[in-house]
Amino acid sequence: MRLSSIAISSLALTMLSGCVASKIVTAPFKAAGTVVETAVDASTQTESEREEDLGRKVLAERKRERDACLEQAETKEERKECKRAYKDD
Repeated sequence: MRLSSIAISSLALTMLSGCVASKIVTAPFKAAGTVVETAVDASTQTESEREEDLGRKVLAERKRERDACLEQAETKEERKECKRAYKDD
């Protein structure tokens, strides 16, 4: 009885070690594939992402223009005019 339980235990360990070994062998290849996919995804940009980036740049430029206008304004009326000109921002 004791001999059969030892045989079953060692057989189970041998079978499990094969599963573990196959995972260890394939893990680096799966990780490399993930890195390549991530690198490709990071280097490509969709049309909507390009439009969002362009929109951010335009808004940032308008904000700089508004700030410059407010900086140069000498009177309260000139400041109001700057705010009116850039009120959509």
